[in-house]
Amino acid sequence: PSIEEVVHSDQSELPKHTNVKMGGASRLQAFADGGGMAAVASTKEEEEQKAASAASDQAPPDQVPTWDSAAGRRRAADESGAVGAAGQAENEQGADEEVVKELTEEEKKSQEEMLVRARALKGEGNTLFGAYDYDAAVQKYSEAIEAAPKGHKEQSVFFNNRATCYFKQGKYTEVIADCSAALRIDPDYSKCLLRRAQAYETEKKVCEAFDDFERILKIDPSNSMATAGSKRLKKPAEVERERMKDEMMGKLKDLGNTVLGKFGLSLDNFKTVQDPATGGYSVSFQQ
Repeated sequence: PSIEEVVHSDQSELPKHTNVKMGGASRLQAFADGGGMAAVASTKEEEEQKAASAASDQAPPDQVPTWDSAAGRRRAADESGAVGAAGQAENEQGADEEVVKELTEEEKKSQEEMLVRARALKGEGNTLFGAYDYDAAVQKYSEAIEAAPKGHKEQSVFFNNRATCYFKQGKYTEVIADCSAALRIDPDYSKCLLRRAQAYETEKKVCEAFDDFERILKIDPSNSMATAGSKRLKKPAEVERERMKDEMMGKLKDLGNTVLGKFGLSLDNFKTVQDPATGGYSVSFQQ
């Protein structure tokens, strides 16, 4: 037999009045302006603010000093916020650059060397597969998966090949796991979808199998095996989904009755009636 290979961010409002201590006495100087109060600070506080402001202008962005006045705290917060926003923007820009970054020549060379070794291991696995030595073939395909660049499209092929060995051995849980790993790399790998659908069906997971057959037909409407599988499992999948829905509703009802039972009630005391005009439901209580 042969195996598939597809190298496929208010300033706070100023306080309405400020107490300023001068000569051991507290005085409040304020005036009314449109219903509000404004405060006049002492000369000493103004000098402190000017000195702190000058220190702030000389400090690096990540060492903005703080002081006791409200204005000073606001300024520190504003500058800190600005620095934080700038840093976030730089990080986001860096992330974008990383996404579109192309491999350097050295990286491309390293990747190609990894692929050469992985392909050689896959070839050995194919030979062993052809000789029906599935255990040894699984080992070679596993080595190929490890040798290949992580997430490279060819790695999905190695996962699929190993899944084929597992399928021959009747290890359907492993088949599903390997096919799922391959499909995370290449979501449109139809051969791998077909292999997983077959494993799901064998494991009597008809809903999952039906969904995979349907995915294949979206990729390749002419796939005869997917067409047959979709037709074969459409009704069983509908029945299974209805059974699962009823089972879930039963569990929810049991939970509701457990809670209501503490009050001498059950869900049977409540009746829901659908309004045919709006489609909405009304709930009534019954003894």
